[in-house]
Amino acid sequence: MKIRSFAALALLAVVPAACTAMSTYPPVDGKVINTPSVSPGPEVMAGAIKEAHRLTAPGTDIIFNLPAGLPENTWNRVAFLLPDSARAMEPGDEGVYSIKQLRIQGGTAEVDVLYPDRGVYQLMTVKFNGGPLAPWTIAWTYRWMIPAEKPVPNDPLQKLEMATVNETAPAAAAGEEDNVK
Repeated sequence: MKIRSFAALALLAVVPAACTAMSTYPPVDGKVINTPSVSPGPEVMAGAIKEAHRLTAPGTDIIFNLPAGLPENTWNRVAFLLPDSARAMEPGDEGVYSIKQLRIQGGTAEVDVLYPDRGVYQLMTVKFNGGPLAPWTIAWTYRWMIPAEKPVPNDPLQKLEMATVNETAPAAAAGEEDNVK
């Protein structure tokens, strides 16, 4: 009886780590591509943005950016998990908190966030512990003294909107030329 109980406890200790897929996004050569559209991806990305903002510019509104290639539903989920005043980055924005990379392995996740610091973007890593049976909580943060380039907007809704504007602009211009003749 004791052996079965011990085996059951050992299994329960391993299950949370085994149920979370291993992934890195944006993808790294030679690794399986898993987009972080399902839990815990959006949760840890939103948590990392909130933590970087809390440590560097509390009391200001959050402007966020996610890695290129993430679908609209992931952007919506992250936005939902952030404060109501948070918004996605638009061209020309300053003071942006941008997710550079997300790594999930078992019961740990690490998120690299670019954050503004006196006119220069820096890199911060936020590590989380958690799993399917436990909430994802911050284990530690580390600010790297590595300057980074200013992020560019990756919001798929804005890209779709810009493509629509670019498609309709030539048609509108052609219509105006016909009216002038």
